Amino acid sequence: MSKFAVTNANTGEVEEEFASVPKEEIPAYIDRAHEAHLAWKETPLHERAAILRKFADLVDENADEMTDIIGREMGKIKKQGLGEVDKVARTARWMADNAATHLSTTHLAAAGAASSYVEHQPLGVLLGIMPWNFPYNQIARFVLPNLMVGNTIIMKQASICPKSSQYFEDLLTEAGLPKGVYQNIYLDSSHAEEVLKDFRVKGFSLTGSEGAGASVAAIAAKYYKRAVLELGGNDPAVVLDSKDVSSVAQKLVGIRLANAGQVCTSPKRMIVVDELYDEFVAEAVKAAEAMKISDFDDPEVGMGPVSSEGARDEIIEMIEKAVADGATLHTGGKKLDRPGWFMSPAVLTDIDPHSDLGCNELFGPAVMIYRAKDEEDALRLANDSEYGLMSSVWTDDLEKGQEFGKKINAGMTLINSHMESGPEYPFGGINRSGYGRENAQWAFQAFTNEHLIRVHA
Repeated sequence: MSKFAVTNANTGEVEEEFASVPKEEIPAYIDRAHEAHLAWKETPLHERAAILRKFADLVDENADEMTDIIGREMGKIKKQGLGEVDKVARTARWMADNAATHLSTTHLAAAGAASSYVEHQPLGVLLGIMPWNFPYNQIARFVLPNLMVGNTIIMKQASICPKSSQYFEDLLTEAGLPKGVYQNIYLDSSHAEEVLKDFRVKGFSLTGSEGAGASVAAIAAKYYKRAVLELGGNDPAVVLDSKDVSSVAQKLVGIRLANAGQVCTSPKRMIVVDELYDEFVAEAVKAAEAMKISDFDDPEVGMGPVSSEGARDEIIEMIEKAVADGATLHTGGKKLDRPGWFMSPAVLTDIDPHSDLGCNELFGPAVMIYRAKDEEDALRLANDSEYGLMSSVWTDDLEKGQEFGKKINAGMTLINSHMESGPEYPFGGINRSGYGRENAQWAFQAFTNEHLIRVHA
C-alpha cells in the first residue's frame, strides 16, 4: 500500500500524513472527470488559455511557498526549486499562447475528394502517474497541454509529495478551472488498473522507473489505452576536446549534482577522451569536494539531501557494490552524520561498462567518469547502453559536435550543455527510456484523436 506523507528530507521527521483513496471511491473520480470533460471539450480555446495564464500568474505569486513545500518533501534546494516553479509558469503561458496554432484544422490534399482535413480532438479522461524529483514540473509538462486540448486529468503524484500535488490542483481551481477537469488523487499504486480499466479513461502518462512503466503499460495494453512513458536514463556526456578542461569538468559536476543527482536526464556517464581524462578526473574531484551540503533553504547550499532514507541507502549500497566490482572511488559516497537524508557526492572511475553500475541508472549524487581511447571509442561507449534519453557532446568545434551528436542513440542531444528542457522543444527518449514526447507541438498531439474528414461533392 502507498503511504502518502510529508517526511522532511532535511530532518527525517514525518510532518503530515494523508489517507489513500479507498478502492470503492475511485469510480467517483472517473465520474467527475468524465462529466467535466463533456463540458470542458466544448469550452472555447481562448477561455481555456485565459485559465492557464491566470494559473501562471498564481504560480509566480506563490513561488516561495511552492518551493518551501518541495524543499521539505523531497529536499530540493531553494534556488533549484524556484527555477522549477518558474518553468511551470513558462510552460503554462507557452501552452496557452501556442495551442491555437497546433490544434487548428490541418488541411490536406483533396486526393480525389472535394476536401480532406484533420481535426485534432480531445480523447477524454487521462491518468497521470508522476514522480517526486520534479513535483510540479513533471505534472505541468503533461497536464497543461492536455487541458488546452480539452482532456481532463486524474493525477497520481508520488507518495512523498502529497502536499505539492494538492497545491497544484488548488492553484488551478483558483485560476478558474471547472470542478472535475483536474483532480489530485492519493491513489494506491496497486489500484492503477481500477482507473485504466474504465472505458472512459483513454490513456495515461507515466514518468518514473522502468519497472513502474512496464507494469502500468502492460495494464494499459490490456485495455487498449494510449500511453506516454518517460523512464530512466544512463545518459552519456562525451568530452571530445576543450581549451578549458577545468571549466567543463566543473560544469558537468554541477549539472550532475543538481537535485542531488536525482534527474532522469542527468549526465550519469561522463566519457572523456584519453588526452583530457586525467585532468578532467582531478578537476571533477575538486568540484565534488567543494560542494556545500546543507538544508534546502541554506543560502549557500550547493546540494541538499536526497529524497528519502531508502533512496540514500540504496545509492550508497550501489556505490559500494561498484567498488567491490573493481571501480575506483576517489571521494564521497558516504552517509553524513546528521539528521535527514544527506550523503557526500561520489566520484568514481574504472567502472566496468557491463557491471550493474555501468548498465543501470544510479539515481543520486555520483559522478561516474569513463576513459575513451579516442573519438571512435567514445561513441562506442556512449551507445553501449539500453537506455536512450538525453546525451551531450562537449567540444570547441561545434560542427564536429553536431556530427558526433547525430550518431548517439538518444531522444535528445545537446552540444556544450546538458539537462535542459523547456516547453518550446520536445522531451522524451527511446529504448528503455520510454516512448512518446512531451513539450512543444508534440505535447498537444500525444492524446488527441487525429480525426480525418473527407468530403465528396
